[in-house]
Amino acid sequence: MASTRVTVGIPTFNRARLLAEAIDSVLAQTYGDFRLIVSDNASTDETPSVVASIADERLDYVRADENIGMVGNFNRLIELAETEFLMILFDDDRLYPEYLSSVLELLEQDPGVGLVHTAFDEIDIDSRVLKHAASFVKSSQPSMVESGPAFLERSMTSTTVMVSSITYRTEAIREAGGMVTREEPFADVPLLMRIARAWDIAYLNRPLVAFRVHDQTETTRVVSSSEEPDAHDRLLRYGRIMFDRRIGFLDDAALPTGEANRYRSLATLRFLADRAGLGASWLQTSAQFLRVVRRYPRILTHPIALRFIAAQCGGRVLRRLTSRRPSALPLSQP
Repeated sequence: MASTRVTVGIPTFNRARLLAEAIDSVLAQTYGDFRLIVSDNASTDETPSVVASIADERLDYVRADENIGMVGNFNRLIELAETEFLMILFDDDRLYPEYLSSVLELLEQDPGVGLVHTAFDEIDIDSRVLKHAASFVKSSQPSMVESGPAFLERSMTSTTVMVSSITYRTEAIREAGGMVTREEPFADVPLLMRIARAWDIAYLNRPLVAFRVHDQTETTRVVSSSEEPDAHDRLLRYGRIMFDRRIGFLDDAALPTGEANRYRSLATLRFLADRAGLGASWLQTSAQFLRVVRRYPRILTHPIALRFIAAQCGGRVLRRLTSRRPSALPLSQP
């Protein structure tokens, strides 16, 4: 029998009930030759007994003596992987039975692909489907390979991947250095960009994963700060964090000047569009937009730029109708 080529890792902390579903979904794969590692970040609930109750020789359980943080637990699975491919499934999500066989086929076909991701279903806490076949990729093809530069460009203006749908080439995620603590929250965003610098990205246009939407996710925790109870402020905070992750990646990447300027302009444009849509000063966002255009004039042809201009023009008309003297805030860099 050929040696095992894929590891599925589940990082977990205090989610015993949902963890059991995640484990069961892995063990139910039609592709059966895998190693499953549950990495317990010093849980204080029933996690050890839940894992102990599952008898399967493919399952290994490792437990930290103390909590090493989400990033530390994620990176420990990278270190433990001894296989060519690595899938990291978060403990509240689920794989569908054909997931592994489907993504491994794509990875084996193209050695230049560093990771494969898929469409997904959104489910609630009770595993009811809220949204079927969600995706961050616009494609009518059953599968596609996106070049690294194309993925990077898309990363500057949109969410690119549902992270629990990814299987990595282990070499690719190790080369990229795994997640980095200083890049929390959403440390997966710059990680994927680093992978795209050296590898292409493949996509399967089928929902092969269930992503659970509930009030205990990392995203909900980050954007629901008790200091910012209003939905408007939470969206502003989320946009700011995403902008910081994109610019942080560019600051570290040492890309050619022209390429870096294009990506930076796109990231700034998305940030301005988000702020404008949430009611930021017309004068402020317009002035910042003009700075972006001076840096990279071709950005005017981007769909987000066109939408931004349309929104700003509409905002100007509205302000003329409702006020003789629109208020102006001091100009500042985003």
